[in-house]
Amino acid sequence: MIIRINYFPLLLSYFLSVPLELYYVVPLHTCGFIMTMVSCYIAVIFERKCGFGYWKSRTSAVLVSLIAHVLFYETPAVDVLLYFSKEIHFRFQADKYSAWMGLASGLLWGKVGEYMQWAHGFENESRRIKATIFQFMTGAFLIWFWYFFFGFMSDKYAYNPVHPYVFIFPVAGWLMIRNCSRYLTECHSTVLEFLGRNTLETYVLQFHLFMTHDVQYIPVIIPGADADGHAVLKFLNMLLCGCVFLVMAVWARKITVATQMSVVDLVKSVRGLPTTPSANITLSSQAGSKGSHSNKSEASPENEEVQLVKAESGMSDTPLKG
Repeated sequence: MIIRINYFPLLLSYFLSVPLELYYVVPLHTCGFIMTMVSCYIAVIFERKCGFGYWKSRTSAVLVSLIAHVLFYETPAVDVLLYFSKEIHFRFQADKYSAWMGLASGLLWGKVGEYMQWAHGFENESRRIKATIFQFMTGAFLIWFWYFFFGFMSDKYAYNPVHPYVFIFPVAGWLMIRNCSRYLTECHSTVLEFLGRNTLETYVLQFHLFMTHDVQYIPVIIPGADADGHAVLKFLNMLLCGCVFLVMAVWARKITVATQMSVVDLVKSVRGLPTTPSANITLSSQAGSKGSHSNKSEASPENEEVQLVKAESGMSDTPLKG
């Protein structure tokens, strides 16, 4: 995963001579990922070496992580980030507890699932209705609480310092509303799912393909679609730029995942471990059309996307075909 999120931005930063802080979200996510893995390792130590039970070991690891966050971010130690840049120093502090809150949420995820089964199961219709109303009202209250006390602030210099401590309220509120009924929990947006899979590449490439002039404008491809042009032409120009941008982002994702699996396979080979066929990723769109009927079936867009997601998470056990 570290290779996955750093490989492409590092190449762009080096060959295009742009500062890495332009992609500040990348080091931010990398540090969050490492913090999560270290916290999980600490939990395993507590369980195996100290004899702690499941909940005690996990809760202790999360608390240790919180203490480490406080000691770093709430003391002058955080100024070490200034050695990298002022932008990195600011961005890390703006989201200083985001990864930790995700870690704590992951710890409680099992309990949330148990509650959802209990509250929205089919065995008690009255309880389902009450749970739906309670979740919706509580979620709406959390969003209102955030906006009434903090969200209305138009001065970013006044809001930014408190953001790390209060952003959890609207997020939790939205999740409660989003999952306040069984019907909603079983629905999802295919478009947002697709965009979410390509978030890294769309974020990184937007600075090079979709935005110009200090990210204030987009390229003008259709004549007459400039700032003074007709609204329809500007709209069509935006769609054209967006389509090209999105296609390039999807292609870039396939390449980064292929590189990730190749590096993992190389490391396994060096260490004498068995390699997986998942490193054999064919990116050509014609690769799947040259085999038998069964190979063509495997190369369908749906199958390809499933295998790509598995490869991205390190779970793939079959080669990808384009």
